[in-house]
Amino acid sequence: MKLRSVILAATVSAFAAPAFAVPVATVNGTAIDNSQVQAIMSMSPELAKEPHAREQVVQNLVNMEVLSQYAIHHQLNQSNAVKERLAIAKRQILADAAVDQYVKEHPIPSSDIQSAYSKFVQAMGKKEFEVRHILVKTKAEAEKIMADLKAGKKFSPLAEKYSIDKASAAHGGELGWIVPGMVVPPFAQAIETAPINKPVGPVQTQFGYHVIEVQATRTLTPPPLSAMKSRIETQLQQQEAAKFVSDLRSQAKIDITK
Repeated sequence: MKLRSVILAATVSAFAAPAFAVPVATVNGTAIDNSQVQAIMSMSPELAKEPHAREQVVQNLVNMEVLSQYAIHHQLNQSNAVKERLAIAKRQILADAAVDQYVKEHPIPSSDIQSAYSKFVQAMGKKEFEVRHILVKTKAEAEKIMADLKAGKKFSPLAEKYSIDKASAAHGGELGWIVPGMVVPPFAQAIETAPINKPVGPVQTQFGYHVIEVQATRTLTPPPLSAMKSRIETQLQQQEAAKFVSDLRSQAKIDITK
């Protein structure tokens, strides 16, 4: 999740740097500054990597200016619907700016990133498991499937026929390689204790009742901190931003009409 969305047209001037305030185009005498192009490019690194990205941004800004002038000429900016949308956009821009400023002023300490990484590695465990399952709504259904398997029926056809997890059912119940720490606890406990190629169940989770089969295990090597650092830092920033919003709400007088 990004900390802020990339907002074009009327929003970019708020982020513009004076050093870039050089016109790149004019539309009926109205200048479009290079500052707006630079702001959009900086807010969207992926866009900036595309071939001819700058030219695309300039053309989009020209299109928006042409349409904006048309809207003003036809007094569309005076309609209540447009005024409401402009007010919402302004509120969103200011909210994004507040979060951006807070995150900038409160960098995540390296020790917090290291701690979060250590917890991630611990949660991953030392093994991963190749798993397939059949998910049904009731315990009786799961028990019937267990009985069918013990009687010699094949796992994949039963999964395709009965599993309500349609994504995995289409592949005979295959879930691929799973790290226990990334699934709900009852499912994780089941795969960690199940013998290889021997179905276990019923296993109840909030999703229903599972019949589970572990097909193989292998040693898990966690990714290095260098590969995870950016992702972890972003997650911690999001947590800090959420706390910032929560703190502001707790200090504000809020009346919500029901």
